[in-house]
Amino acid sequence: MSLSLAKLPDPFETIEQLRRENAELQRQLAESESAVQAERQQRLGLEKGAVELRSVLAPLYRALRHIHGELDAMGVGEGVNGSAAPGATKSPVWEQWKQKLGRDGMAAKAIDILLLNGELNRTQLRIQLACATRTVADVVYKLNQAGLINKNGNKIALKVR
Repeated sequence: MSLSLAKLPDPFETIEQLRRENAELQRQLAESESAVQAERQQRLGLEKGAVELRSVLAPLYRALRHIHGELDAMGVGEGVNGSAAPGATKSPVWEQWKQKLGRDGMAAKAIDILLLNGELNRTQLRIQLACATRTVADVVYKLNQAGLINKNGNKIALKVR
């Protein structure tokens, strides 16, 4: 059995083919790096815009918080869909519920967060509580069992008390 040289690929053609493939891969890598850089620049621009927006809206936000605090002090605490208005934190009823549910517990913290923010979905509540998904599920269950929340689709809000 003899090995024929005619069946072996030409090493020069193989080298040239590998050079072309290498050049194509280098071009694709450069395009990908360029796209990543453009995306980073866009993200930085969005972040800068969000910071500017926040600084422009901060005085309005503080003023509205003050107004809502005054409305709460006057006893005007009803929000949309029979939910507690955001910022209605001074209600003695909610303080009693927080005591009953454990003043320093997650349910009490969730009440404060929902009073401050109004309707939230579970992910937003989890982020505000800085806890695990399972913990939020337990808190929502506990608040629901106590009859303290309204559910509107995937949103959760405290009932008006």
